Amino acid sequence: MKRKLSLVDTIISTIIVTNNDEDIIQDRLKKIKKALSRLRTSYEILIVDNNSEDATVEKIKNLKSVMSYTRILVLSKSYETEIALTAGLDNCVGDYAILFNPYTDPPEVIPKLIRKLIEGNDIVVGKTRSHIKKYGKVTKRFLKMIQKLSTQGFVYRENYLVAINRKVINSIIRTRRKSRNFSYISSLIGFKSTNLIYKPLKKFKVKIKTESFFEILISIIDTVISNSFKPIRFLSLLGMFLSGLFLLWILGVVILAFVFGKRNIVPQGWISISTVMGTLFFLLFSLLTIISEYLIRILTETRDEPFYFISEEIGKSTILPRRRTLNIV
Repeated sequence: MKRKLSLVDTIISTIIVTNNDEDIIQDRLKKIKKALSRLRTSYEILIVDNNSEDATVEKIKNLKSVMSYTRILVLSKSYETEIALTAGLDNCVGDYAILFNPYTDPPEVIPKLIRKLIEGNDIVVGKTRSHIKKYGKVTKRFLKMIQKLSTQGFVYRENYLVAINRKVINSIIRTRRKSRNFSYISSLIGFKSTNLIYKPLKKFKVKIKTESFFEILISIIDTVISNSFKPIRFLSLLGMFLSGLFLLWILGVVILAFVFGKRNIVPQGWISISTVMGTLFFLLFSLLTIISEYLIRILTETRDEPFYFISEEIGKSTILPRRRTLNIV
């Protein structure tokens, strides 16, 4: 028999990002509200609309029973999903927050996430046993290799289902780096973390964009460069090592030629020299490219600009059931 959840005086914020979802949003919100109501505690549904161009917002506003517990933040333009989720975390009022993907996440998983938080975990990450999206063999092997080699907490996640407590919410809000990969941020702030294995929905898979190998590669490179100094350090050390070997080779040739009189050991032709010089110049320009990427990110991070802009905020969600208490006055 499962132990009953103890949620006295607790507020749960469920954060949902929408983007042109007029065809599914009403059905999803009804089921999410039903799952939250069963917890018998205070809750809010915080929707971050990522600049939908269809009637998504109007569809939500027409759900009167849901709007009593719902706020909508309409972003001024379309942002990356991590930025939209950050907008939700910045504005949520809950003791616990759930980042919920309406395309893949079943509402029945919400009580399971909350239970693990109450048991003493600070972060609960939703994971699936298999890939949600379809990838080729090369892409799958590449993702496995990246995750095995990573020592900075990086995990390429197809989905963002996660539950966190207020301590983690506040820590993420304080972390204002422009690159918002939550795997790196979770690794940075620490705290007790656990996983929850769940079965994703297949009904709305058509709404999920499948990324190509090239798009995944660019995304991983961008994340790693934005959050780790290892690439530039690795190339610098490799360049120094190979340059040192080249200098030792030249020194050896000079000693053999002028001390031992073995002049014929000096390489003939330009092929060998071109190969060596080409390799060194390749490393040099690779290093310069990486340096330029870091400089771009330094410039981006030092700009005192907001992550996002909210064009409209809709709704006053009733935070306590059967009471006339609003979370926004």
